Amino acid sequence: MICKECGAMVSELDNEHLLACSGLTLQEYALRHALPLDLLVSPDRIEAGAAHAELPLMPVAVPDETARAVLAGLRLAGKVHDVGSVCFVEGEVSWLDLLFCDLAQLAPYGFRFHQEYHYAPGTHRVVAKNRLVTQKRNLVGPWLPARVPPPEQRLKYATYLAHAAELHAGFLFLPFASNDEAEAATEFLSRELNVRTRHLAAGTPLLRTLTQADTTRLLDSLRGELEAMPGVWSRFHPDTPEVTVSKEVVFDSAHFLTDHPAKCSNLHGGRYVLHVKVRGQIDPITGCVLDYGYLKRVVNTRVVERFDHHTLNYAGPELAWRSTTELLSVYIWEQLIDFLPELIELTLYETPQSWCQYSGPDLETWQRQGSQPLLGRFTDPALGHSPWRHWLRTWDEQHEKRQAQGD
Repeated sequence: MICKECGAMVSELDNEHLLACSGLTLQEYALRHALPLDLLVSPDRIEAGAAHAELPLMPVAVPDETARAVLAGLRLAGKVHDVGSVCFVEGEVSWLDLLFCDLAQLAPYGFRFHQEYHYAPGTHRVVAKNRLVTQKRNLVGPWLPARVPPPEQRLKYATYLAHAAELHAGFLFLPFASNDEAEAATEFLSRELNVRTRHLAAGTPLLRTLTQADTTRLLDSLRGELEAMPGVWSRFHPDTPEVTVSKEVVFDSAHFLTDHPAKCSNLHGGRYVLHVKVRGQIDPITGCVLDYGYLKRVVNTRVVERFDHHTLNYAGPELAWRSTTELLSVYIWEQLIDFLPELIELTLYETPQSWCQYSGPDLETWQRQGSQPLLGRFTDPALGHSPWRHWLRTWDEQHEKRQAQGD
């Protein structure tokens, strides 16, 4: 086999040869030359994970502050996994330099880089996994936890941001595995960095910076730590193309229009088709503007589950009077904008021949102005307190006075 990087004739291409001749891993080589791994990986290397004997057993000692903080940040980001007697950190081929940076910081724990190859039946091809692997015993020791202070928090949260946070329309989204972790992050960001966050009801714990100014404050506060990690600072300040992506969902609902002069005042049903459009810059690591799975989950939770096989007028007071496609579009916008700050347009079809397009305020504007007054007609506290209501309440008394004066 001829190496396309150096032109050498080799019996088999592997990471050892490629790293020496070009600095590439085998998976990067396959992507550069558009070759399937099936042609490059011999059968004996498929399903062959890191041999336990290859992993060093590190001396018993408390690891240095940097290693402890990076490991804690990776755990918080959900990147650390325990399987049997080994522990591994998994990275993506598009960002191997960050994984190698982690490797350098985690050296006291005995981590080693392994590119493992597996046959994936669902895809009918060989796939690669890029992992840092160590013996689980290297992560524990005889020291008492009470004698070991918590890891340095700034580096811990900078590592977490680098591996888990996503930037959308100037807002950082921060996912967590538990509510306790989200609460601890909220407290640290507020107390130490003066950064405000908002908890979003997204099924799993999710924080979002409250404003774009909070995003700037957070990134600037941790700039030194983030710039030391390859590709992280530029990811949060992208110079990539803007594109629009769209998701279609369907829900069946009944509704009626109060005081409508025609048949729409009667209860009737239909199939609504909703197109949700978001526009943003392509993430240089994921290649996406937004994960379609997240987009679908948010729209299903905030819209479809609320309206499907329900009467729109009874779904909330905002729609009780008239659930027109116009007011429904405004209402849906306000249900989504907190979770989708890159939202640019909704198209709502009541029938194939009748639809409404709406582009509402961006998240910062909506937070500043509040909900659209049209939706609050019957929830406005001022309703019922006009001078005409007072006149109506005292009408009987005034009528009796007029009659008495007439007599």
